[in-house]
Amino acid sequence: MNKRLLWLLFSILFMAGCSVLSSTDPEFSRENYDSWYDKGEYQKALNHVNERLETYPEDALLWNEKGYILISMEQYNEALQPLEKAIELNAELDSAYNNKALAYNETGEYEQAIVAAQKAIDLSEEEPEQFINMGNALSFLERDEKALEYFNKALAIDANAPYAQYGKGVSLYFLGKYEEGIPYFENYLHSYPNDIDALWYLVYSYDTLGDYMETIPYLNQIIDNQKENPINTVDYKGLMLTYAGELEEATTIYDGIIEQYPNEAIGYYGKGVLQIQQGQTDNGLQSLEQAVALDNSLKETAYNDPLLSSVYNDELFKRIVE
Repeated sequence: MNKRLLWLLFSILFMAGCSVLSSTDPEFSRENYDSWYDKGEYQKALNHVNERLETYPEDALLWNEKGYILISMEQYNEALQPLEKAIELNAELDSAYNNKALAYNETGEYEQAIVAAQKAIDLSEEEPEQFINMGNALSFLERDEKALEYFNKALAIDANAPYAQYGKGVSLYFLGKYEEGIPYFENYLHSYPNDIDALWYLVYSYDTLGDYMETIPYLNQIIDNQKENPINTVDYKGLMLTYAGELEEATTIYDGIIEQYPNEAIGYYGKGVLQIQQGQTDNGLQSLEQAVALDNSLKETAYNDPLLSSVYNDELFKRIVE
């Protein structure tokens, strides 16, 4: 899994930077739009703004709103034209630049996102969003030290900004500062407790630190919230329990996988590792042989698995992985 790609999912959730500029449209109402956003009624919001633009085609805030609605509808390329129109009508509209940065992050045009975010920052340093969008772009470009600076700036404005917390955690993770990053992911989860990506970052962090039992609550939460088949996550849980020396609980995990998925190699492989760890070498090698028969790619996994080092010289093991 490319863990950096998990970060992409969050940029569509940022609210546009606020502007003190007023609309020429007397019916323009942020409260109306916010209500539609909360309900996910984006098409209704888009229809309304299009109707108002027929009467007020020179209203920069209406064009900016249209761009943001299209971003909310995940139509990122389409959002750029109305945002450009908003800027053409009012070059001081900081939220339009911020929304451009958001759209460019989603289309993978990170250098353009940096330019737009910097313009938003130049116009206003009072909101955290433009610093978060800048941090996003830099994070995608793997410029993690620099990204961290901008997430810190966002947190200096709002210490509880969830996406700044998340962004800082991501930057610290890719800088190898796993222990430092953990509190930021945990703080983010106070706002979004079931976010799968943040939960995985915590799992990976604790796994890398060797705190295997610390991964278990997060893995349980992921399993509870996964809509698709959670077998790989359950296997990860079994592996963490094995590393932690909780072999009885791990055995229960793999017996459950085998019972539920009798034709999946992963259960037999995990059980084989456990049996060998428990000194049941013959049974363990038989389970490994069954796993490889179901999935030939597990030969390489077994050959390089440190948990199987005690049987590297066993003749049956050599035949299994040859």
